[in-house]
Amino acid sequence: MKSFCLYVAFFIGLTGSVYAANEPERPRLVVNIVIDGLQPEHLTTLWNLFDKGGFRRLYSQGAVCRHTYYPILSCGAASDYASLVCGTPPFYHGITGNQYYDRASDKLELSLKDPSAAGIGTTETLSPKPLLASTVSDELKMNSGGKSRVFSIGINSHEAIMLAGHAADGAVWIDNNSGHFATTSFYPLGLPRWADQMNVDHSLETTILEDWFPLYPINTYLFPPKRKDAARGFVYFNTGKSVSERVQHFKHTPFVNQIVKDAALKAVVTEKMGIGGTTDYLGLQFSLQTNGDDSFEMLSAEKEDMYLRLDKYLSELIDKIDQSVGLNHALFVVTGSQGEIHSQNTLANYKISGGTFVPSSSMALLNLYLMAVYGQNQWVTGYFNKNIYLDRKTIEKKGISMNAIQQHCADFMMELQGVQTAFTTQEILHSDGKGYDEQSRMKNSYNKNHSGDVVFSLMPGWVEADASGKIISASNRKESYVPFILFGYSINSQTITSANITDIAPTVSNLLHIPSPNACVGRNLILVLNEVKH
Repeated sequence: MKSFCLYVAFFIGLTGSVYAANEPERPRLVVNIVIDGLQPEHLTTLWNLFDKGGFRRLYSQGAVCRHTYYPILSCGAASDYASLVCGTPPFYHGITGNQYYDRASDKLELSLKDPSAAGIGTTETLSPKPLLASTVSDELKMNSGGKSRVFSIGINSHEAIMLAGHAADGAVWIDNNSGHFATTSFYPLGLPRWADQMNVDHSLETTILEDWFPLYPINTYLFPPKRKDAARGFVYFNTGKSVSERVQHFKHTPFVNQIVKDAALKAVVTEKMGIGGTTDYLGLQFSLQTNGDDSFEMLSAEKEDMYLRLDKYLSELIDKIDQSVGLNHALFVVTGSQGEIHSQNTLANYKISGGTFVPSSSMALLNLYLMAVYGQNQWVTGYFNKNIYLDRKTIEKKGISMNAIQQHCADFMMELQGVQTAFTTQEILHSDGKGYDEQSRMKNSYNKNHSGDVVFSLMPGWVEADASGKIISASNRKESYVPFILFGYSINSQTITSANITDIAPTVSNLLHIPSPNACVGRNLILVLNEVKH
């Protein structure tokens, strides 16, 4: 009996060793970086000004797709981020933008609003509950039995939460009112100690009040500054402004990226990320939008300076993680969100056609038209971001064909100046969403819980404005191609000829040897890999 027990114990130990030996190699740390406004043309323009350790290192040593396509209409960064981490469009993941029109309450709601989740260091009550699909970090957490450490650090709340996913240990962002790191009670750790320490030691407050001087002599910049006396500083902070105004100002300077970088390095050290037996995940949001921009165009020394400083921050981030984890064991995923290509002022200066579409007056005209056809009623009950919402209850009560009234709306909208296309729900749903045309992007951006009965787009150069002429929403003509880079771990230097933003999640999942997110529609990109070095 004793011999039998020893044999069984030996067999179990041997079997365990075999399984351990056959267990696939995985990176110990994934760093998922999203840079708002990152555009391939900008990188080309500034290439010779970059250091060797930032963008140039990523491009020369990584797997690079220079133009990665967003198959959706951008209606807010939350939608872009969700599509990236879920590998699927809003049609499935449910986040159509940072806000949506709620038919029941007849008002705009935040896409991630969750009254059951208390804000910590913020008045916002948000959580990832409205996100209907799992993310890469969710799948990683489940695959590790909860052992993987998952955190995100964002400039803004929605982006930080999307990068973290549902199962994360924590997500932090810079609160608009206080300028401190904040989070939501949805995540089990609350405000992580490294974020709380940065609040306590006034790291953010000091940086928020810092003057922004050119990184290099102003006469060496390729583009002119917005301020004539830029040598004395790009931006002057008015201490008389409210805290919230200063914070909003700060979020459009390069120093917000410095804070994200510093917090990331503190998180890696404090949480011991990348040195355990499982793969850990860190999501980071950076930005290239300067103050007062309604676009991400490269026409100023300020924008140039943001790129040059971010290049240095990325170099430091890579070097420090190389020292603590090792690049052979760290996988960097770098991409961008969609951004407006040109501002209205630039288009006007170069005599390029454009205009403003005023929703309030257009919806009033549409309702008058529908009353002439169907009788007295407030047929148009809501409007948001080129989505038209009809009074479905009255339409059903009066026995009116929903398809017919939607078609009347679409036909009328097509007659309005500045409108490019208008589609009914049925027309949108009949698209397969696989093309590069407007209707396909509308299909991918549509979600039955939040989208309107008729959706339209504007002509190139046109934007939405209120009755006073103030721009309230950007055009549909955003830069829908962004760079995508995989760097570190076992990645060989190579070029990926084409990719969609929804391809990133399944590709990363494959490298981690975990299932793709549960609503993923993207394809796994075939990469040339090195053997992992030990």
